[in-house]
Amino acid sequence: MFQWLSQYNYDFALAAIPIQLLLLIFYCSRRNLPIRASYSFLWVMLANLAMTAFDLISCEMNEIWTEYPLWLMYVVNQGYFLGFILRGWALYDYTAEECHGYASLGKYLATLANVPAAVAVLLILSTPWTATIFHFTPDKGYYNCHLYPIIYFCTYFYIAMSLLCVFLRWKQTDFRLKMSMLGYNAVLIAGILLRKAFINTLVTSYFSILAILVIYLSAQNPDLYRDRQTHLFNKDAFDKIGREFRRKRTAFHCITVTADNYASAKVLYGYQQIESAIGLIGRWMIDSFRDYYVFYYGHGEFLMLQKGKFEDHREQIIHELNTRFAHPWKGEDTEVSLSMSAMVLPYEILPEEMEQIDDLVEFAFGKTYMENKKGNKVFSKDIVTDLYRREAVEMALAKALEDHRIEVYLQPIYSMEEHRITGAEALARLKDPELGFIPPDEFVRVAERTGDIMELGRQVFERVCEFLATGQPQRLGIRKINVNLSPAQCRNDQLAAELSAIADKHGVPLSQIDFEITETSIEDYLLIRKQMLRLQEKGAEFSLDDFGTGTSNLIRLLNLPIHIVKLDMYIVQSYFSGKTGILPDMVRMFHNAHVGVVAEGIETAEMKEKLAGIGCDYQQGYFYSRPVPPEEFVAYLETVQLS
Repeated sequence: MFQWLSQYNYDFALAAIPIQLLLLIFYCSRRNLPIRASYSFLWVMLANLAMTAFDLISCEMNEIWTEYPLWLMYVVNQGYFLGFILRGWALYDYTAEECHGYASLGKYLATLANVPAAVAVLLILSTPWTATIFHFTPDKGYYNCHLYPIIYFCTYFYIAMSLLCVFLRWKQTDFRLKMSMLGYNAVLIAGILLRKAFINTLVTSYFSILAILVIYLSAQNPDLYRDRQTHLFNKDAFDKIGREFRRKRTAFHCITVTADNYASAKVLYGYQQIESAIGLIGRWMIDSFRDYYVFYYGHGEFLMLQKGKFEDHREQIIHELNTRFAHPWKGEDTEVSLSMSAMVLPYEILPEEMEQIDDLVEFAFGKTYMENKKGNKVFSKDIVTDLYRREAVEMALAKALEDHRIEVYLQPIYSMEEHRITGAEALARLKDPELGFIPPDEFVRVAERTGDIMELGRQVFERVCEFLATGQPQRLGIRKINVNLSPAQCRNDQLAAELSAIADKHGVPLSQIDFEITETSIEDYLLIRKQMLRLQEKGAEFSLDDFGTGTSNLIRLLNLPIHIVKLDMYIVQSYFSGKTGILPDMVRMFHNAHVGVVAEGIETAEMKEKLAGIGCDYQQGYFYSRPVPPEEFVAYLETVQLS
């Protein structure tokens, strides 16, 4: 067994060193986020390693200090004290950066907070001449001097400042990060108390490494910010980088790169091949654009980030991307062809108050392909305006749902056999006190993205039931009202039970409802069929809306309990514009399958008569009426049905 010279117990300090070395090696071997918090954490680890090593060395050398030059003894002990101070300050700096505490402290307080560490460093460096922290004398050897307590004062001070930053940013910091910060500061406090209780045991380094492990596992593990499949940075990584760049007014630009045919390619090649190709793309981007950080957002969407403004090499980079994507991505077991769209997102278009850069980037991905078709290479401020509009609509929708202000308009459905209106389609409408009328396609897209589509569907159905409960539609010859079911609603296993409960509440039989589903609703075929059969047992019927816009298997569709197919407006208009003559064949096909046909988009008497000749069973469009509120719909019916 190794014979130590001093009476100190080194077990805890020795155990901390290999852990710290392993963390350092792993941390430095990965490409970390280019933000201040990452560098501060690296300083914490380096300072803690230096403090631990110099602590062990100085304790041993102080026992036989006369065998070494006096200057070396001062250097070794100064190394320990400097590491101790730097570790405490770096932990505070890390905390302030991670929770954005500097902004809450203010410029002057944040600057003054550095003074204790600076004073302590100066005292440590001057101690060979001033004997302020420690000293060596022939009779005593090493001993602590009158200003030695400043070392512990700095530790207490920076723990207090760290906690102050956490509490100042309490509401703005997520729960996991708050618990991490409170946790590692509690560990440090425990280490100090135990160090005083067990003066001959070196426990400070051990508790420091525990604090570092808490930070590493909760916030600084590089794998937290990497996509598992591609090993590129992920969305969370960009969010942290983007926020810091914006907060510190660092100029930067991004290039969004989207594989346009990702969804269809996944079906064609399979999941494994596509993911292998995505990995090849990521590695090629890193190798080809070494000055950029590359992020993967999923679904074939990449982001390239670089500090500084985007200068004249824009065309060159986009040309290089286009050239490479023109060839298949080949690996050992992979050969995948993908088309690509790329756009530049300069920081200049971002408003000062925007911190959620990640939201803008996700919105930009949705616009990349469309803007490329227009020949645009750089996003303009219009995209930010669009994003603010989407956020405003999101808030307006949430408020309207909370206040139950969703309205339902009705558009008549005309029966060619009975020569009168026999049904209507219920359509959601939203009027906001500030934004005014919000187009349905706009707020429905937002509802699908936020998950509010479920509640939106419930409220629309409730409005329809309230209208049917008045008895007016039935009095005027309306047998059914069509209600749209979104794909998200169709994936709800409790759909039938929820809708039945609402109908029962208002005393409305489901036989007065015709639910409209789209082809995309049938992705989970077994689930939607189960829900349809449950509702059908209670008398409801089903129509297939917007036929012709999806790619579902026709036989599969007709195996569902669907009694009517609504031909998409585009098919009807294409027939009348001479682009395609397929419409009569489609009508005959559905009639042969004993399914009725509704033609949408009827705008003129000529269209009405010609579609009647083709054999369309029902018609819907502006020729009969635009969607109107229930009271106007009743007035309209009283005019056309009773006259």
